[in-house]
Amino acid sequence: QLLRAFRTSTGMPPYAWLAQHRVARARGLLDAGLRPAEVAALVGFADQAHLTRWFRRVLGVTPAAYRNSVQDRAG
Repeated sequence: QLLRAFRTSTGMPPYAWLAQHRVARARGLLDAGLRPAEVAALVGFADQAHLTRWFRRVLGVTPAAYRNSVQDRAG
């Protein structure tokens, strides 16, 4: 089975792997100053709420909180 092989190789199902990589890309866009709604569309999430759910699941904070912390460090 392809799914079983993928999970054995990566340690996670394909949808989680894809979401994790989208979140990593989203971090870069948030670092560049884009708004979470823009980032959600650019990285392939259905909407900002979907981005927020996965972002919090992967990183433990919301995209807005992450963006604010980046701005605080830069400011």
